[in-house]
Amino acid sequence: MNSNKNGKIIITICREYGSGGRQIGEEVAKRLDIPYYNRNLIDMVAKESGFASGYIDKFEEHVSSPLIWGIPMPRANMAFAGLAVQNYYSNEEKMFEAQSKIIRDIAKKGSCVIVGRCADYLLKDEPGCYRVFIHADKDFRIKRAKEEYGFSKDSEAKHAVKTIDRNRNAYHKKYAGYAWDDCHNYHLTVNSGLLGIERSVDLISEMVFSR
Repeated sequence: MNSNKNGKIIITICREYGSGGRQIGEEVAKRLDIPYYNRNLIDMVAKESGFASGYIDKFEEHVSSPLIWGIPMPRANMAFAGLAVQNYYSNEEKMFEAQSKIIRDIAKKGSCVIVGRCADYLLKDEPGCYRVFIHADKDFRIKRAKEEYGFSKDSEAKHAVKTIDRNRNAYHKKYAGYAWDDCHNYHLTVNSGLLGIERSVDLISEMVFSR
């Protein structure tokens, strides 16, 4: 499944919020001396899609609508809400199409590490692709979210962990068609709360070099 005569290495990383997936991906890319893609994809998608970078930054990896989450709305607002949802979905589809094209183009050019954005699904048949999921227990992620992202209260970090994980899971289910945290869809799942960042990087690197 991952044999690759050209020696290309592609690592896709899905991650729970606060698990350190971003940092782990970046360190793995440095270790292997290959390009790293995460937030730098935003400007690339903006150029491809025509949307502003700020808009993409706010809504990527989102499936966000009142109808998705079952939030009740007054009848008087339903017509407006329907138009808003249609417009959102149209934009969402355009963003995903642009993002998908860019991710596939990047993978065809050579080795890389790509974080999130359904890259595991988009590149599942690409030779040399390794799919990784980073997770950790909630207390670890809440603590790390406070340290890394500046939340002042546990309640704020806890809300972010819950909301962002929910968004990522819904987005992944919509476009990949399977649960984001289903271990059967990955070559490796890593508990960063147990191993720590450095050892997680070691483990992913060892997986690649052992094949």
